[in-house]
Amino acid sequence: MELVLIALAALLVYGLDRNHHRQPEPRPRLAGRSDVEDRDLVRVAADLRTARPEPRERPTARTAARVRLAIGPR
Repeated sequence: MELVLIALAALLVYGLDRNHHRQPEPRPRLAGRSDVEDRDLVRVAADLRTARPEPRERPTARTAARVRLAIGPR
């Protein structure tokens, strides 16, 4: 029984080693395509674009004359 397990283990190691050497170099690190658009990056960029505050107009002299300055406690 033990001899059969040792033989199976040896065959398994031989098969894995043989398969390892048959793979072409360089081995790909990831499976699948790599030219896929990153939808998270597009979504975050769109969120940042819409969250950007609108540039405010500079107050005119008339607007500045109507606005009281809040200086000191009231």
